[in-house]
Amino acid sequence: MRHEGGTALIVILLLLSILTGIAVEFAYSVYTNTSSLTNWINAQKASLLCRSGQRLVAHYINRYASGLSGTTLQGIALPMSLGDEGSISVSIEDENSRLNINSIIYPNGSTNEEALSSLKRLLGYLDIDTDIALNIADWIDPDTEPRLAGSEDRSKNSYLWSIDELRLIDGIDQETFVTIRPYITIYGDGMININTAEVPVLVSLSDEMTEALAERIIHYRETTPFKNRADILKVSGLEAIGITIQGRITVRGDFYMVSVRADVHGVKRIIESIIDTSGTIHYWREI
Repeated sequence: MRHEGGTALIVILLLLSILTGIAVEFAYSVYTNTSSLTNWINAQKASLLCRSGQRLVAHYINRYASGLSGTTLQGIALPMSLGDEGSISVSIEDENSRLNINSIIYPNGSTNEEALSSLKRLLGYLDIDTDIALNIADWIDPDTEPRLAGSEDRSKNSYLWSIDELRLIDGIDQETFVTIRPYITIYGDGMININTAEVPVLVSLSDEMTEALAERIIHYRETTPFKNRADILKVSGLEAIGITIQGRITVRGDFYMVSVRADVHGVKRIIESIIDTSGTIHYWREI
């Protein structure tokens, strides 16, 4: 009888262990599924917040830029708290403050020597090998004649669709890419907005444009934004240079990089886009 009682006790304990394991597994499964559902809901909320913010900014850019003779919109950050629900932030950057590297080749395939010289000056100012400009030109132009040895070996022979393509071009490693990225674009007509361009881009406009003169432009526009291209002649020292670069500059932005970030209970979403002043979206990426 004792043996039978011991066996029964072992069976009961075994059953309890199995039932406990089942209960724990069920509870964990419910917790996991609930957490996954909650994270999915928060991710959808964050995504919708980003999309709403992006549409709002597109409308803002259209209304803001269309009503001004000159635009100074650059580097704006607009954080907003949503209380316990999370937060959203928007940053806007003028693409016309940057040098359009696609502009170094004309649509007919010939080289835009002025734009190519600007790219070389930009690279030189940033202490980067200026021969990289020739590699970029060969990547874009439709012919197969190399400007440098091997520069046509893997070339695309077409315009860049994304700035990230630069990583595929010989001579552009990660450090070089990170250094030049803030000062280049693939959007716009190649005109530089003197109301928003930074020193490296301003210096690239002319061999005679020194760092000191570029800083004078920035200092001048801080109190008196440029309303037309001729206004640059009012900057001390730019009386002559300003005339020679009239065909390279503008006072308006036509394309803007918009980054919208949303955080809902720790779940983050980011939408990056390029929007023109009509509100048209030319590039969209959601992360």
